[in-house]
Amino acid sequence: MWTDRQLRVLINERKNENNNFHELSGNMKHNFWKGLASKINLEFGTTYTGRQCKEKFNGLVRAYKKMQLYIEGKPKGRKSALGTKYYEEFSERFWEKRQTIYDIAHKINTTSHTTTPSSSPLHSPICSPISPLRSHSSSSPTPPPSLITYTLPFTRLTFIL
Repeated sequence: MWTDRQLRVLINERKNENNNFHELSGNMKHNFWKGLASKINLEFGTTYTGRQCKEKFNGLVRAYKKMQLYIEGKPKGRKSALGTKYYEEFSERFWEKRQTIYDIAHKINTTSHTTTPSSSPLHSPICSPISPLRSHSSSSPTPPPSLITYTLPFTRLTFIL
């Protein structure tokens, strides 16, 4: 049975190593969980395996997701003690791979070619238009592509649409 202190170490280690975790290959991720189990076992005198640590963490993520569905009133939602206890912390979704500005730009550019403006990710909370810039010369036979500048959380990018 996992104690609150053991769960705190599990969550904190996974949270603090999130960026590194997502850079690891399959076998190295196995070693990550194994190392985390060793740390918990040394600190608390337990005998958890890496697999048990991974399963417990994934169970916490599932409890968060079910709690989210419960809050949204969805039929598959379920309120649980773990979901309630860790909901706020897990609502930060710290375990997910962080998108770089290049990932965001790629997503915008690849989806904007096939979507309508109302369903385009250009109107998502991740990025919002500052001002469309249209560069059109009257001597040009065909108008050049539209340039739109967006502000992302940490930079400003111009995309050709």
